[in-house]
Amino acid sequence: MPRNFTELQAKLDPAATERNQRRAQDELRRMALDELRSAKRLTQSDLAEILNVPQSSISRIERRADMYLSTLRNYVQAIGGELQIHAVFPDGGAVVLERFGEYDERPYLIQATAESGGMFRLRANPLHAQGIPLESHSVASSGLAKALKTLRLPDARIAEIQGRLETPGSAETLDRVFSFNDLVAAGFEDVPAR
Repeated sequence: MPRNFTELQAKLDPAATERNQRRAQDELRRMALDELRSAKRLTQSDLAEILNVPQSSISRIERRADMYLSTLRNYVQAIGGELQIHAVFPDGGAVVLERFGEYDERPYLIQATAESGGMFRLRANPLHAQGIPLESHSVASSGLAKALKTLRLPDARIAEIQGRLETPGSAETLDRVFSFNDLVAAGFEDVPAR
């Protein structure tokens, strides 16, 4: 007679369950890029559309053993993460490395908000409170779509965001981090003093 998973799980040794959970976490920490992309339920084509590159470029990145930090950063940001580099020393010390020339870009999270009169505004806040808040001008639906396209969001995601912003005051937080340079390219500016 088949048994359900919950019954089997209840009979497992708690120490064995804990060991299994630790092993699963260890495996997650050692994922290859293609496994990480798959875990985020993205295809190579999805990622290519987000990054505005051919699908073959994504395939090459995932097979490459050596690449520029900016390439890796863009890939990680496109799947919704933030690249951090840690130097770990034999004495147990660890340091987060933050300055790599042009890589010294602070990550931002963006929220799109519907305003009255069919207008929209994008606001960006630094992910780690390092940097200044930024925002777009108040824009119509076409301006919102253009800004989101400049930020390399896929058309399906842009349509989804626009669909959720139907009533004034509604807001949608984008599920990716963006660099300061991305935001400037999309028309963001310093938040004026109010």
